[in-house]
Amino acid sequence: MMTMESTLGIGHAARLLGITVKTLQRWEREGRLVPAARTASNRRRYTESQLRAFLHLPSPGAPRRIVAYCRVSSAAQRPDLANQRRTLEQFTAARGLAGVEFIEEVGGGLNFGRKRFVALMDAIGRDEVAT
Repeated sequence: MMTMESTLGIGHAARLLGITVKTLQRWEREGRLVPAARTASNRRRYTESQLRAFLHLPSPGAPRRIVAYCRVSSAAQRPDLANQRRTLEQFTAARGLAGVEFIEEVGGGLNFGRKRFVALMDAIGRDEVAT
């Protein structure tokens, strides 16, 4: 038996996306976000999974990552980076966390151009990171 996902009206979808109804209508004209269905009276209907995919959010129940981030300011501090990782490995093991992804980076603390840090922040924003 196949179940159909419930649909949302344009007003509700716009509120969830944090935009106006007019913007959502314009996005449809531009082909950016086309409704999943139309009612008999030609009203737009969107699904929650469609909106999550548009926002690049993982679907509910999707596996989420556990990440440990290590950073030092300069290449001369690489031994400190190894010490940080070892300490975090002990910490995560003591907490019973398994499957931890370790991210190591060399870059200044005030430099927000660090690629791995920015990628981690983006993943957190997309709700892909559990811990």
